[in-house]
Amino acid sequence: MTTLPENPVEAPAAVGWWRRNAVWLVLLPVALVVAAGASSFRIWAFWWPNGLHHEIQHVGAGETARHSEEYYDVGFQVPERANTWVQRDVEVEVLSVTRVDELPEPDYGDPVPVPDGAVPYLVSLRLAAVPRTDLALCTIVLLGDDGARYGEKSPDVLGSSNRCLPPDADDPLSTEPEWSITSPILVDEDAVITEVRFGFGGPGYVTFDVP
Repeated sequence: MTTLPENPVEAPAAVGWWRRNAVWLVLLPVALVVAAGASSFRIWAFWWPNGLHHEIQHVGAGETARHSEEYYDVGFQVPERANTWVQRDVEVEVLSVTRVDELPEPDYGDPVPVPDGAVPYLVSLRLAAVPRTDLALCTIVLLGDDGARYGEKSPDVLGSSNRCLPPDADDPLSTEPEWSITSPILVDEDAVITEVRFGFGGPGYVTFDVP
């Protein structure tokens, strides 16, 4: 006959999933915070430089503004600036914002018709900058009284990819210390235009009131 021990040794209880992973559960919130922070930084780094969302200066109708902002130059146009931060300073004055019946003749191709429900505006600017200033991504936007923005897309309605330079410019670099340009923009026919915004793709821009 088999005799059982008076105090049998009990088998160790199975360790539950929660106890086995207790350390990781404690660290999980920390890891999530770190991951979210890193992801937020990547989103910020990608999104912030794109689009006009930081007002540098706001001036009244007929006044002159100065767009001054750093940008990272990769050296496509001026090799000696490659991989450096460059300060771009451009003086801007809105000469006129005029509603017209038709779009101007494009430099190339057939005339562009005005779509139904839209009207064209011509925005004339005086610009001044040190020669060889890079004016790529020049952006001219009309703002309606309801907050609607017109003209942000590039190229413009006539196919121009740089609104800051005369039509005969060979590259996006300024050649004269001062010059004037006119940019066509299509807006809704019922829009009431109150402001002009000017920038270089983002994030900074200057604002002009429209009389």
